[in-house]
Amino acid sequence: MRATDWFIPLSAPDRASAHVYAFPQAGGGATAFAPLADALGPEVGVWALNLPGRRARFGEPPRTDLDALLGELANHVPQRASAVLFGYCSGALLAYLLAARMHRAGRGLPAGLVVASYPAPDRAEPAPAPPHHARRGVLGRNPVLRRHSRRRGVPADFREIFEPALRADYELLADYRYRDVPALPLPITAVVGTTDAVLRADDVGRRAEGSGQSRSRPA
Repeated sequence: MRATDWFIPLSAPDRASAHVYAFPQAGGGATAFAPLADALGPEVGVWALNLPGRRARFGEPPRTDLDALLGELANHVPQRASAVLFGYCSGALLAYLLAARMHRAGRGLPAGLVVASYPAPDRAEPAPAPPHHARRGVLGRNPVLRRHSRRRGVPADFREIFEPALRADYELLADYRYRDVPALPLPITAVVGTTDAVLRADDVGRRAEGSGQSRSRPA
């Protein structure tokens, strides 16, 4: 494994019979899925998205162009028949868009897609883009991103390290516009927390865009 790999293993992939490629929430990194890897055990290899501009790839410029990032990911996600894409929060949208990009390009699709805690593609709204001064690095003046950083428990002294990735992800999401696309020929499972005060399972799963068996479930 190299620090510049786009997906890094959180478990021993050589012992796994199935594989999950996990996409974190805005500003999140690969380590967010360590508990998932522990819970699934050695039979399932968990590969976490390792985006530029954070953690092991901190020295690389973060990606802020959504279409360009999807093109890079489509070239780097491994082709495995037993693989499932899993996206949490805004990572759910990224995982879905990647599957759609792979389908349009005629590439092999994963065995399934699991999306958690994010609206269906036709209901997802663009994120509020950071103002110009925040894009230049003065994040502390932006109340939206500052609140996000506090909710994630980032100490003030470390925000200059963690917040460039958060800024970049907000810029990525600000570019999103829903497009009516052919249904993906793979099963899609949508998951939402039973105590979620904003989303309901039918909100997450409706128009899941999967021509395979698509379902919603609480968790």
